[in-house]
Amino acid sequence: MRFLVKPLNRYIEVLAEGKEGIVTFPTWVPGSYIIRELERFVVEIDGVRIGKNKFYVKNRFRYLVQALSKDQRELISTSNYLFINPPALFPFQTFDEEYCVKIDTNWQIHTTLRRVGDWFCAENYHEFVDSPIQASPNLKVIDIDENHKISTIDNIEDLFIKSLAKCIDEISKIFPNDIKEKYIFFFRRSDLNFGGIEHENSSAIVTTWDNKELIRLFVHEYFHRFNVKKIRPKDLKINYETESYTELLWFAEGITEYIATIIPLRAKVANINETLNYIANTLAWLTFPGIRRMSLAESSYTTWIKYYRKDNNFANIGISYYQLGLIVGLIMDLEMIKNGNSIYDLFKELYKIKEYTYEDIREISEKLGVSNLDELVYSRNPPIFNRLSEYFEIRFIDKGSPYYGLMLEGKKVIFVEDNSPADMAGIIQGDEIVAVDGAIKGLEYKDSIKLLINREGRLIELVVTLGKNPGHNLIIRGKGEIFKRWSGYDEGEGKSELKII
Repeated sequence: MRFLVKPLNRYIEVLAEGKEGIVTFPTWVPGSYIIRELERFVVEIDGVRIGKNKFYVKNRFRYLVQALSKDQRELISTSNYLFINPPALFPFQTFDEEYCVKIDTNWQIHTTLRRVGDWFCAENYHEFVDSPIQASPNLKVIDIDENHKISTIDNIEDLFIKSLAKCIDEISKIFPNDIKEKYIFFFRRSDLNFGGIEHENSSAIVTTWDNKELIRLFVHEYFHRFNVKKIRPKDLKINYETESYTELLWFAEGITEYIATIIPLRAKVANINETLNYIANTLAWLTFPGIRRMSLAESSYTTWIKYYRKDNNFANIGISYYQLGLIVGLIMDLEMIKNGNSIYDLFKELYKIKEYTYEDIREISEKLGVSNLDELVYSRNPPIFNRLSEYFEIRFIDKGSPYYGLMLEGKKVIFVEDNSPADMAGIIQGDEIVAVDGAIKGLEYKDSIKLLINREGRLIELVVTLGKNPGHNLIIRGKGEIFKRWSGYDEGEGKSELKII
């Protein structure tokens, strides 16, 4: 199929050519585990609808799509900028034919698609939709090294570029040959943090102007070039119209998050205390009731309906495979290092397999020194603190302290911990605290307080009795030979900073 794309302000017009018959618009974007219903962007089409995302068309047809999404998983078109994640714009007929696109603009265009004259082409649909397109009169390329570049309309500090180059060099210790392949980071700053999404030879990252974790985000998406694209769960099949289930997203995503945490440390672009602060905050989020209700494997299956649709009660009902996966990766790496190996060796072995199963991960990990991986992956409330205690001193600094069990954003309640004093008093997420003990003032710790709550425009009085914090915020300290081999430092300390009252 061939597509002539005409960028407009807020819309994209497409003139398409293929075979007379059915075209199908994807409902799923690989790398994002939620059904996105991408046909919802279609505004006009010269065709007969035969399903929610299928049309019968002639061999040439026109369609118009809305392009207002700032999310890098979708598409946006303005008077001076265009970004296309291809599944959000292009339908398919068959997967194996050549797909080409031409952008009707005189702007700079960046993509990993193969250039053929004025057209950009791929040998099949899978390659085609795995190749984002970015265009703008203000577009520029920033070289990281000979093979790695950033395509952006924004400025990036030289120090960040040098730091990213060091991280890529550190990753080359795991995959020395593949590091020489060409790669582009498509990057844009925005008013919202959308994160990133991986592609075979690129990634697309959209994040806020003040993001303090930018290097970790870039490394995370870059490492997906290997863990997900070159090596992947055997049962994670691509189906553009429905969910693809695997119990191994904790490895595909969570272990990648661990790698993104440890690579900057080993590349000497992050210090040990910064790294341990991040780990401490991750651990703190794993002290809520959700970890007792969902295993790591379960979190992979339910991500389609829970994590990617999470609300502000999620910490009570589930866990993030990014967070628990990171901690399991840390435990695995430490146990491997204790036995003279490292998590790098695990990836070198998986690279030989390409498509892995859990049994592959467990068998290789056991040979490298990991004990009882099953209890970390399949247990609800796995013994992560016990497993870490051999390598770190972990102390809960708020355990037993005065506690109501809620989080606030201004005066609005954004989280209530299950079975906490706030929960027992009847407070729910979304409540707005109007007054405390009859006065307009902030919360203070007292044996009992009377709150005037605004809930859906109704005023309610509730009495909250002070309780004792079960322990959420913590300090993690590391020292000793294994810690030094893991971090490159003699010692280090991190502290979590959850704002729970």
